[in-house]
Amino acid sequence: MFSNIHCKGKGGSGKVLPVAGINRIALAVAGAWFSMSAGAQTTVTLPEVRVTAAPAAGDEFITQGKAASVGKNRASIQDTPFSISVVDAKQAAEAGATNIESALLYSAGVYAGRYGFDTRGDWAAVRGMTTSSYVDGLRSIYGFYNNVRPEFYTLERVEVLKGPSSVLYGQAELGGIVNAVSKLPKRERSREIEVQVGSHNRKQVGMDFTGPVNEDGTLLYRLVALKRNSDTQVDYVNDDAVVLMPSLTWRPNTDTSVTVLYTYQKNESKVSSQFLPMQGTLVSGSQGYIPSSRFAGEPGWDRYDTKKNELTLLAEHRLNETWNVKANLRRTDSSSVTKEIYTRVGSVPDAAGNMQRTISAADRSTDVWAADVRLEGDIRLGPTRHRVTAGLDYQNALWTEGNYLSATLPGTFNIYNPVYGTINPNSYTGTDRPDNKIIQTGLYLMDHMEWGPWVLSGAVRRDEADNQTITPGAGVSSVKNGATTGQLGLMYRFANGISPYISTSEAFVPNLGTDGAGGYLKPTTGSQDEVGIKYLAPSGNTSVAFAMFDIKQKNRVVAGSTPGGQEQVGSVIEGWEIEARHRMGRLELLGNYTDMNALNDQTRQRLSSVAEKTASAWAQYHFTGGWRAGVGGRYIGDVTGANGTPIAPSVALYDAMVGYSIGQWDFRLNMQNIGDKEYVSWCRGLNQDCGYGSRRNVLLTANFKF
Repeated sequence: MFSNIHCKGKGGSGKVLPVAGINRIALAVAGAWFSMSAGAQTTVTLPEVRVTAAPAAGDEFITQGKAASVGKNRASIQDTPFSISVVDAKQAAEAGATNIESALLYSAGVYAGRYGFDTRGDWAAVRGMTTSSYVDGLRSIYGFYNNVRPEFYTLERVEVLKGPSSVLYGQAELGGIVNAVSKLPKRERSREIEVQVGSHNRKQVGMDFTGPVNEDGTLLYRLVALKRNSDTQVDYVNDDAVVLMPSLTWRPNTDTSVTVLYTYQKNESKVSSQFLPMQGTLVSGSQGYIPSSRFAGEPGWDRYDTKKNELTLLAEHRLNETWNVKANLRRTDSSSVTKEIYTRVGSVPDAAGNMQRTISAADRSTDVWAADVRLEGDIRLGPTRHRVTAGLDYQNALWTEGNYLSATLPGTFNIYNPVYGTINPNSYTGTDRPDNKIIQTGLYLMDHMEWGPWVLSGAVRRDEADNQTITPGAGVSSVKNGATTGQLGLMYRFANGISPYISTSEAFVPNLGTDGAGGYLKPTTGSQDEVGIKYLAPSGNTSVAFAMFDIKQKNRVVAGSTPGGQEQVGSVIEGWEIEARHRMGRLELLGNYTDMNALNDQTRQRLSSVAEKTASAWAQYHFTGGWRAGVGGRYIGDVTGANGTPIAPSVALYDAMVGYSIGQWDFRLNMQNIGDKEYVSWCRGLNQDCGYGSRRNVLLTANFKF
């Protein structure tokens, strides 16, 4: 009778038998035993139980057995026939991450730090293409340089959905989605104070308190706050921040959860990109090389200050055993003030090192309403199980730009021996520019079906978008676009944890502006075909993800030959990537490699600012007595500028960490780019500007939990 109880793996599904399920089985066994003891003749047949060992709850290293919210269903990454990566914030911090960009340094298929050291945002290319930035499942960036960069300390994890993803998120760039997941209230009480000091006079203090408000635990709270004062590797450029992020969760019963999250953030900085000339960075200039610390602006005038007030509502209600409804709603008001002076792009230093400069300024703002409401069902039809999602998302975003200024300053500036204060930037005035607005509505339907070892996942979506340009005194011009996109994936899960799959997906991104010839820009579209293999060991200690991909893009917007205009071209990207994680006792190992060809489909030249080959590896060991240590290496292949020139050479960088825990204290010393390698990460084009990558950064963190 008991021979009908089977415990065996299910193709690496990554699911752990819930406690409630174990209790039900225990009761059934007890009932059967009681019947036998009483001499009953009834035969009890127990249902088959499938158990797969997976990483323990809260595990931060092997993430493939977890579900990712970016996938919009409850299936684990291992069971999904598409490429998704999850980077746990705690694990990323062990490798020295201080922002989203640096958290992705050890991820396959991701080229983080695409435009070098930059205080304005997190720039990453995924599979050679630009990504869309999301926070808690809703789009977070509209326009340019008018948004606040998320503070890494406020995040639980970073999720990357690789490749075209319009079917889930509407107007999603072909590179995919980078979704930051905020810290939210927890049932377990936890309080911590964290202090950081480090390179460039960095001083930061953070606090993170969470737990129940009342005795029955129906109200939970979390308060995350941060204050930072810091300089950077560029002279006169600071990186100061203040964050206050309270949240409250109401759980009146086991079926309902409502979370309200408020974020206030203010950053005061300057633009670190000085747009230094190729002569003096990539190649020696008239007076040698320009140091990466060189500031070409005016110390008392330059600024890049951003501010955000944001209110988010996250609600979930279980309707019955089969259906539940989720809603993500957000209201965002953000603004920025930009004032910068930099070396004029295309200007070459003369024999003495003198060159022209550009003055630029703008006041920008963003006003966003966004929502994503969906119905999720877990349905069994015969031998099949369906995770069905039907949803609607909406975004209404207005971004403005006033006091815009861009002009060449008179005279010259010696880039090797700078003298500041020779001009009066306040004598220049700006003008208002047209505002932009997008109103977009999307309907989507997804079915993730499991039939024994088979997985068939498909989705379809319809988008309607109204992109508006609002010009003062000239009214509103509107371009309406609609598109139907889809994705389909098939996977087979072997009992040993190996799961091969094949998938295809599409993308659709409307574009604002004209083509310089009297017409409007067409939407950028594209598709990706992917073949891969995922592996999650039954022990939960080893995971491997391998993928080959072929991306075709149409109507990518680039600078045009028509003065002041833009052109649209296509791209073709083919390549493969692999990421492996292994945990062996106290040792954790991570490695990845990406190799691709990213080309303009007409000229067959390489796409600019894309490293076609990247690799990284990280090893960390936990010693007895509270000590731990980690060491990592990163390889970035060469990068070309526009039209294939110039070429920024490849570079190898090394990182390390030493940590110690005792009682309620944890200390960690991180060192990124240990050798303090000064390297050029990208160039715009031949005889144009280039950017330096991040130099050595040392950070000491002390964390106290109480």
